[in-house]
Amino acid sequence: MLEKVVSVNDYDYEEFIKLEVLKRKRGNKTKKRYYDCITAFDIETTLLDDIKQSIMYIWQYQINDITIIGRTWDEFRAFYERINAICIDAKIVTFIHNASYEWQYLKNVIPIDDVFAMDHRKVLTFSSGCIEFRCSYLWTNMSLDAFLKHVNIEHKKIEGFDYNKKRYPNTRLTKKELLYCVNDVRGLVEGVKKKLENDGDDLYTVPKTSTGYPRRIFRRAVSGYIKWFRKWLPNLEVLRLLKRVYRGGNTHTNRYYTGMILENVKSKDIASSYPFQLLKWKYPKEFKKGIEAYFKYYIKYDKACIFDIKIFNLRLKNDLHGAPYLSKDKCENILGGLYDNGRVLQCEYALTSMCEVDFLIMNKMYDFDYEISNLYIASKTYLPKTFRAELLKMFDYKTSLKGGDAYEYGKYKSMINAVYGMTVQNPLKANYKLDGADIVVDEEETEEALAEKYLNHGWLPYQVGVYCSAYARAMLQSAIDSIPAEAFVYCDTDSVYYIGDYDDVFDKLNEQYCDDELVGVDRDGVVHHCGAFEDDKVCDRFVSLGAKKYCYEDDKGLHVTTSGVNKKLGAEELGCIENYKEGFIFNKAGGTESVFNDNPPMKKIHKNGIDIEVVSNIAILPSTYTLGLAGDYRRLLNSLNDAHIKYSLHYER
Repeated sequence: MLEKVVSVNDYDYEEFIKLEVLKRKRGNKTKKRYYDCITAFDIETTLLDDIKQSIMYIWQYQINDITIIGRTWDEFRAFYERINAICIDAKIVTFIHNASYEWQYLKNVIPIDDVFAMDHRKVLTFSSGCIEFRCSYLWTNMSLDAFLKHVNIEHKKIEGFDYNKKRYPNTRLTKKELLYCVNDVRGLVEGVKKKLENDGDDLYTVPKTSTGYPRRIFRRAVSGYIKWFRKWLPNLEVLRLLKRVYRGGNTHTNRYYTGMILENVKSKDIASSYPFQLLKWKYPKEFKKGIEAYFKYYIKYDKACIFDIKIFNLRLKNDLHGAPYLSKDKCENILGGLYDNGRVLQCEYALTSMCEVDFLIMNKMYDFDYEISNLYIASKTYLPKTFRAELLKMFDYKTSLKGGDAYEYGKYKSMINAVYGMTVQNPLKANYKLDGADIVVDEEETEEALAEKYLNHGWLPYQVGVYCSAYARAMLQSAIDSIPAEAFVYCDTDSVYYIGDYDDVFDKLNEQYCDDELVGVDRDGVVHHCGAFEDDKVCDRFVSLGAKKYCYEDDKGLHVTTSGVNKKLGAEELGCIENYKEGFIFNKAGGTESVFNDNPPMKKIHKNGIDIEVVSNIAILPSTYTLGLAGDYRRLLNSLNDAHIKYSLHYER
């Protein structure tokens, strides 16, 4: 297994000398030239606890079936200079799984020519000399372990590696430890090659991110509608309003049940909710300025409306409603507010922005007065037939693969999930540039310039994603509203948890929503409706402390779903559902926190009998997670009427 592993000092660079430039496919307009070779790079690090700095103790570079290893940054610099002297005709593409991590080290080790970053600490690609580093994590949207299992190649990740063991550049590694390091790059090269082959891509054509795949497919699908679609593209003022209107999924716990262990909690899940919204509903075309006095008429005649709204004297119509809709974070200048874990129960005044879909939900749930301003309206129509046909084909194909070819099923499941991400990519998102060794916002590129670029080159109207999310919330809300308030327990984006037997209610909802044309057929010939409320979890016991913070028992055991807590370790550490309460501390399952050391106070440190170079690094420190409630949420829970709770607990349909 280690016969093709060679130290950097013994490598003769024959593999690099033999490289040939990859020919472009006809029609490809990429100006860069790439060598016909897939390579990978990775480092392993050790945390120096006393100074909270991290050092590299081994690096691995995979080219073809040869793994080159080195133990110091000086060895890597020598390797880098040697290949730059050889590879002068084109770029070598080197994949790193989670390039943002290696970037933090490499940016002070080798000269950086350019970087493409999605955030200050989120690097997609960067170039140095003859090497173009690409992030395979952002490309696959999977952990390395999941990706290698997904493509089913020979060299998968080695399990059982002790990350807490202290290792230094002069530490003698065991055969298993070295094999772990080697497999990470060897497997990544094999995985990249297989994915490119399966997808019919090469280094010129392959998308850089997971959302690049559906973007490519759907852009081709609507190629005949591009001129029509571009008329929908919003200008800068409308884009800014749409950004304020946009909101994600609805996730909330019924405050009357918070912290209480409930029995026999059922749940329903909307099958492919976001794809369904794109297939089922009409979407706004180009927005134009509206007249506020005609607002009710616009809604009556099904016009899309986006607007700023001043809200006065807001109160719930039903005090038992467990999922207040108005988000505190989406409001400004709130006066007299009472909050339910980030949701507004009541207020005297608030300023926010919304669309007519949100307004109709609000109007049904709350009593309030309002003033509309900055109103824009649009006619609605279905997305192009070719767009919907491509999406439905994906759903059908994914359904047919379930339980069959794991790679193909995973590919289309990921593709469908990425479609929504494609629709909500913000055209006004700031770009980043390199400033020395740091990534900073490119302040020279204004919102005006970004909007102009979007209007000239964009093809997918941003309002599609904004309304897709709104339609999904409305559909989930219809399920919450269809069962008694006392039956509702928890909701999360496309699922609702409840107490009682309401299959007939969900059957009626499916009659309302399901379309016999929006279906997929599985391997056994069973028809599955896109957008159907389907049976999901059945929890023998369930308890929640807020959004993304719950625990349940079923026939498979104890499960913990808490943001920031490892699911498997969390269940083991918790022990029993009774322990899931305020104050419980997850130590082993609490995950880690990353400390970015951009300017280490020292250049070298003496450890394990040698001098070790310390460069910019990431210190990954063990962290704990304590279950808790925000102060205002705890005060709200303490004020609730016990009679409501007792009634809810003993509620029977």
